[in-house]
Amino acid sequence: MIKLFRKIRQNLLMENKTTKYFKYAIGEILLVVIGILIALSINTWNENRKLRQSEQDILNNLKTELITNKAKLDNVYQQHLTEASDGIRMLRLFNTDISEIPIDTLEKLFLSVETSWTFEPNNGFIKSLIASGKIDHIENVEIKAFISSFEGLVIDAIQEGESFRKLVDERLWPVIDGKLNSSNRVRLNELYADIPPGSYTSDYTWFFSNREMEDVISNLTAWKKDIISDEKKLKANIDEIIVVIDTALKNK
Repeated sequence: MIKLFRKIRQNLLMENKTTKYFKYAIGEILLVVIGILIALSINTWNENRKLRQSEQDILNNLKTELITNKAKLDNVYQQHLTEASDGIRMLRLFNTDISEIPIDTLEKLFLSVETSWTFEPNNGFIKSLIASGKIDHIENVEIKAFISSFEGLVIDAIQEGESFRKLVDERLWPVIDGKLNSSNRVRLNELYADIPPGSYTSDYTWFFSNREMEDVISNLTAWKKDIISDEKKLKANIDEIIVVIDTALKNK
């Protein structure tokens, strides 16, 4: 093709057809420009196609990670609901006659109240997405904002747990040591079932007549309810963004 154009130019010059030569030259330039524009357009289209495919892969992986986190959070959330309910039950026993309540029932109740599960998110993909800069492959502003704020949302949801554990460590356990048998409680958990029974029986009559312990259990139950409230908000945020992701995937 190039040889053909060169031959045409040479013939026009040899025939001294200057006007036709210039017209031909302009036409040739226009063809080259059009060819370049077409090539650029194809390249741009191909790059955009790659970006959209990358975005689709990102959204699918993000959705998978969020669904996993939602399942983990739901499990912790349901456990905390049970623990808060047991806290209310326990508070109602203070200054009452507990002599007819089996000791195992009281041990299980107390174990539930002093325990606090923690939500530990799977956020490896989200972290790698931010670190690699591929978050910019996502067009949806709402999804990008959620990814950037996810770590902060998790911190908001679990930070009350630190206060709960501090209250247990500093005010509950030091007072009950030697009065409520720890071995008899923790061995009720499958993970610690091999721990042998304690050498003494827990004194729950003392416990449920102790004002300080009533206040501590009240505070622990209140903290647990705060934790539940924060987890509920995070659950709602995850549910909402999964809907947004589904909508974005349908529009691709």
